[in-house]
Amino acid sequence: MKINQQKNGLSAGIIKLLILIILIPGTASAQRKVRPARVVRPARVVPPPHPVMPPHVVPPAHPVPPHVVPPARIVRPVNVITPVRVVPVGFRPVPYPYFYHPFVPYYWGPTWHPIGFFLATLTTTAIIITVENNQYHYDKGVYYTKESNGYRVVPAPIGASIAELPQGYITIPVSGVNYYYYGGTYYAKSSGKYKVVKAPVGAVIPHLPDGAEEKTINGQKYMTYDNVYYQPISKDGKNSYVVMQEK
Repeated sequence: MKINQQKNGLSAGIIKLLILIILIPGTASAQRKVRPARVVRPARVVPPPHPVMPPHVVPPAHPVPPHVVPPARIVRPVNVITPVRVVPVGFRPVPYPYFYHPFVPYYWGPTWHPIGFFLATLTTTAIIITVENNQYHYDKGVYYTKESNGYRVVPAPIGASIAELPQGYITIPVSGVNYYYYGGTYYAKSSGKYKVVKAPVGAVIPHLPDGAEEKTINGQKYMTYDNVYYQPISKDGKNSYVVMQEK
């Protein structure tokens, strides 16, 4: 009985061993086939992006006033003297620039004579003119005084009146008034006649008679005739003279 029991126990043990041998590879194989559970890692926390800075706003610039270019400074050359028209002391300024030109005496024909010219006799056309109780002889634009042996040419006396102007006279407008010029003498119309007057300041004449003299004042040359000063000028491209003022 004991032997049978031992046999039976041994058989049962062998059987169990066989079962284990059979089951162990399957279990191992099963264990190989079973994949380990997937480990779920926690989601990566992405930090929020840096806040986007607003675009840099450039503050408006202060209004810049327009650049004002100062006027260019006129630099005059050193040691250069600007010519200035100098009006002689005691003379009225004239509206013409000084323009020197050589003096050439002018003659009004064979019946005209300069101051100081002497004649033994006068023509029959000569007339007597009285001015302030002084007698003068007049003939074709020339005035004479009686001397012991003849007649001498003198400046036209202011205030003398003649009925007709001598041939060759010219009309000179001055400040809206017409004057008449002949042989260094100026006339103005008065009561139907022509009266000898003083040289009107500003009158421009084309020529001066023989006897005019050149004088230098402040470095400039002027002409004088019968105590009247003339400034040489150029008018309309022609040499002329303008009356300045009686001395």
